[in-house]
Amino acid sequence: MTSRVVTVGPDDTARAAAEAMLRLHVSGLPVVDGDGRPLGVVSESDFHFSDAMIRDSQRAAWLAILAGGQDVAGNYLDALEHEGETVRQIMSKPALCIDQDASIAEVANLMTQRRVKRILVTRLGIVVGVITRADLLRFFAPKARHPAMPVTAEAFEVLREDIRVALAKLRPAPTRPPAPTAEAPKAAVTGASLKDLVNAFERNRSKLHENALRQSREKSDGLVRSLLAARFTDADLAHLMTRASEAARRGETGVTALVFPAALCGDGGRAINLPDPDWPASLRGKAADFFLYWDKELRPLGFALSARIASFPDGFPGDAELSLVWGR
Repeated sequence: MTSRVVTVGPDDTARAAAEAMLRLHVSGLPVVDGDGRPLGVVSESDFHFSDAMIRDSQRAAWLAILAGGQDVAGNYLDALEHEGETVRQIMSKPALCIDQDASIAEVANLMTQRRVKRILVTRLGIVVGVITRADLLRFFAPKARHPAMPVTAEAFEVLREDIRVALAKLRPAPTRPPAPTAEAPKAAVTGASLKDLVNAFERNRSKLHENALRQSREKSDGLVRSLLAARFTDADLAHLMTRASEAARRGETGVTALVFPAALCGDGGRAINLPDPDWPASLRGKAADFFLYWDKELRPLGFALSARIASFPDGFPGDAELSLVWGR
């Protein structure tokens, strides 16, 4: 990915975004809020003009400028200034994002499925890079480069196949077990040999820990994807009310309503952890749907709602909890 990302804000002018794109020789820029969270993407296709003929001629000028690296045409910027639009008005949203630990194969598949040229790369909900089709082509291109060709859909399909073959070659080939040999005489136990055993144990424990983290992250990512599309249903409500009644009979004044990965929040759980009074604005998917249901149906009945980060694996927010509270 390109890690030194130039971004624009939603309230920047369209002219400022165009000047930045021309200066950097790129065809699109991420749009982020004040905390670096992705809001959308602005690209050359988002610029439009009131007259169709002007739009067509200016777009042709835009492409010529990008190809030749020339200074921006004055009438193009005058048109943008005359439009008086902000980035918020013309950007494409929502932004298509992927975690920085995703594999190259996942990036290629996502680009193909969504038919996009660039994906924003995030860590804990914050934009840390951009990866484009051109980045993938440069990564897999042979050292003996051929003349540059346009990055077309057909070329990208060829790239996907090259990626698949390259990844297959990276997998270790099966090795034959060593042939049995005559048993060597047992060596004397020394401090050095015991130290080697300790080091081997530490290496193995570190590897197991990394594997566990990777599996946990993959599980969390899958759960986040499912929760983004899920909604709080009548069956969920019936189950929650049953557990609330049982808790009240035990003299308790609250019950956990929903547990979800903090990554489901737009800011990775930061607002809940602070806590920030505006933490509900960070909720997405099923968590946001439950909050809206509580606000409309349950709060008028005297139920309160609390939120907290329940776990911190490796010091980062893990699971978040929303709890239904009464009797306080």
